[in-house]
Amino acid sequence: MLAKDLLNTDFTPLSPASPVSAALAKMDAWQSSSIPVVDPATQKNVGHILFDDIADVPDETRPISDIEFRKPIFAFENQHIFEVARQMLQFEVRILSVADESERYLGIIEKKKVLESLSTMLNIATAGSVITVLMDTADFTLSKLVHLIETEGAKILGLTVEHPNNPNGMIQVSIKLTYEDTSSIISSLQRHGYLTATQNKADLMQLDLTARADELMRFLDV
Repeated sequence: MLAKDLLNTDFTPLSPASPVSAALAKMDAWQSSSIPVVDPATQKNVGHILFDDIADVPDETRPISDIEFRKPIFAFENQHIFEVARQMLQFEVRILSVADESERYLGIIEKKKVLESLSTMLNIATAGSVITVLMDTADFTLSKLVHLIETEGAKILGLTVEHPNNPNGMIQVSIKLTYEDTSSIISSLQRHGYLTATQNKADLMQLDLTARADELMRFLDV
């Protein structure tokens, strides 16, 4: 899924001539502390403005051009949704501008759309079971793991990889499967030397896949 697939063209960005009052109103309406600023002549992002930059401005009729903009941040329309999520996480924004190859403004992506897309891509709402496989970093490879699972007749609905926080930790591979009974798959993996952890169907709302999506967008408070 690409950025252009999540594009919201209804949003009207601020222009340098917009008054502070308009910026505050837009932040309130979109529940965002950061709003992109676009030059109406070139249609290019010239920056973004934060609530902290204008919260204490006494004269709200002043144009925001009187205030120094933050560096523009945006995703290109053909970038993957993972890159969009990375930028949202890095800059802690709820909405992100999207531009074409000429860096002309096209619209925005909202955080809720990113979360919905991640949930769809990971098949979080689809019935099934999840297994978590622990692997040493040096032994990490997906091809054998996938082969063993598919040999047992299961189909993989979603897969995430969590790298350890320390050099001696183990990689955790969480795999959502079509099977609800994963006993045969677990046995096969363990026979081949894999360490596994399992969750049953009743635990699906607590599964690793949901946790991975939450961690990826941990700053978003939906």
